[in-house]
Amino acid sequence: MNDFLKGASRVIGVVAGFFPIAVSFGAVSVQAGIPAIATIGMSMGVYAGASQFAAAEAVRQGLPWFSIVLTMLIINLRHIPMSLAAAQKIYNRFPWGKRWLLAHGLIDETFALNMLDEPRSFLYYLGMNVSCWSAWVLGTCLGAVVGLQIPERWLQFALPAMFLYLLTDNVRRLWGREVVVVIGIGVALALVTQSFGSTGILIAILGVAIAATLLLNPPSSASISDAKEGSS
Repeated sequence: MNDFLKGASRVIGVVAGFFPIAVSFGAVSVQAGIPAIATIGMSMGVYAGASQFAAAEAVRQGLPWFSIVLTMLIINLRHIPMSLAAAQKIYNRFPWGKRWLLAHGLIDETFALNMLDEPRSFLYYLGMNVSCWSAWVLGTCLGAVVGLQIPERWLQFALPAMFLYLLTDNVRRLWGREVVVVIGIGVALALVTQSFGSTGILIAILGVAIAATLLLNPPSSASISDAKEGSS
C-alpha cells in the first residue's frame, strides 16, 4: 500500500490539471445533448480527453455515429506506440491480468512520467493510474452537474499548468547552473522581443534552442580529440 500511495503522490500535478479539464468536458458534453450518465460513462470507459471532446462536438453537429467512432479511433491511434514502449519497459514484467489493468490507465501524462522513472512495482503504477482516472471521472461528474455555471476562463489555466508540471518535473532532474542560464536567456529574449509579435516569439524560441544545445549538451573531450585526430 505504501507503493500505491507513492504512485498516487507522483501524479498530484497531473491530477490538479486533469480535474478542471474534466469539469469542462462534462459541461461541454451535456450542453451538446449527451445525457449525464453517458458523459460519465464515456470518461470511465474511453478515458481519453482529446477524443472525448471530439465526440461531444461531433454529437453537437449531429454527425452519424460511425463517423464519431472512427474519429475517436483515429485520435487514439497514438496509444499503440505508447503501449509498445510501455510494455517493453514496464508491463512485460507483470502477469497479463495486471497488464490489462494498467493499460486502461495509460494516458499521455502517465506515459511520460513512466518513461522518466526507473521501473517500479505494480502498486506504484496502479496508484498513479487510479489517481488520474478518479480525477477525470469525478471532474466529469461535477461538470455534468454544475459545469455550465462555471465561467470558461476559470478553466483555461488547466492545460498549461499540467504541462508546466511535467516540464519542471523533468527539468529538476537536470537542474544546475546551465539550466538557470538557459531559463534566464529565455526570459530575457521574451521580454526584449515581445514588441515584434510572432517574429519576436520565433527569435526567442531559436535563441533558447541554441543556448540549450550549447550549454546542456557540450561536446565531450573524447569527441573533440577525435575531431582533432581526424583533421590532422
